[in-house]
Amino acid sequence: MNYTQQLAVNKTILAWNVQGAGNRSFLATLKELIRRYSPTILLLVETKISGTTADEVCKKINFDGVFRVEAQGFSGGIWALWLKDEVHLQVISSSAQHATMEVSEKDLDCWILSAIYGSLDEQRRMKLWGDLDSFAQYTSHPWLLIGDFNDTRSMDERRNRSAHLTRRCAHFNNWIENNGLIDLGFSGPLFTWSCGLNPETRKYARLDRALCNQSWRMRFQEAGIRHLVQNQTDHCLLLVSLNGYTPMHHFQRPFRFQAAWTTHENFTPFLTQHWDTNTPLYPLLTRVSKALVEWNNSVFGNLFHRKNQVWARLEGTQK
Repeated sequence: MNYTQQLAVNKTILAWNVQGAGNRSFLATLKELIRRYSPTILLLVETKISGTTADEVCKKINFDGVFRVEAQGFSGGIWALWLKDEVHLQVISSSAQHATMEVSEKDLDCWILSAIYGSLDEQRRMKLWGDLDSFAQYTSHPWLLIGDFNDTRSMDERRNRSAHLTRRCAHFNNWIENNGLIDLGFSGPLFTWSCGLNPETRKYARLDRALCNQSWRMRFQEAGIRHLVQNQTDHCLLLVSLNGYTPMHHFQRPFRFQAAWTTHENFTPFLTQHWDTNTPLYPLLTRVSKALVEWNNSVFGNLFHRKNQVWARLEGTQK
């Protein structure tokens, strides 16, 4: 492992076509994903909101670096959010279909990141390919493109087949090869998008992916991508780890009171039993918090462990 890669340890990118970002259940799901995967950079496309509503949602997501391509009416929208203590993003160019940014870290050479949202309209999507063609000729930096391209490289990446789709696959594949881009591949479910109410009408395709140029691949040789659980939308999430998926050491976390504890029928009696008004506050809180952790594990059940089990079962089912 070289010096550059050592400094890139733990850097991850989470990309998701969210198909709308304003509802409460979406925010709860997104916060859970951030807790689970600790992304350094978060890319959201098809957010469908803008202005003050988007401002409020971004504040709740709680990343201190934010750039947005505003939605047009109730369609489109590209958001890039990042942790300023980890990386710095500088926007180079943007449109309704992409946001291209320079990514820099302390004492490291910069690289380029493009968040992609390919239009459903073929003519507009051709315009995106042309814009990216021009940028490819302009830059010699390592370059990663990730998001919803709304195209597939071959019919093997689709369940539904037609002559029109075959032509689109050939054009998209030629565009990738002409620009010397490399598909990062993936682990997880084969398809990143599915829709339909029953097995007979349901469609599947790998519309979301990560591409990079040779320079980026050489710099981040261990980088890998996972297709995560499809949740809340028709699209899987994409998780890119710049240094692969070697298990990382987890440090002990500080005590956190879980609101869900109050729903348990034995919580109030437990608290009454362990609370002593005659004990000084700091020692009392230390003792009660330790008891709560033990009660959580033995009686209530570890909430995060239960969530992890549910996510694992969902991932297995979608595979």
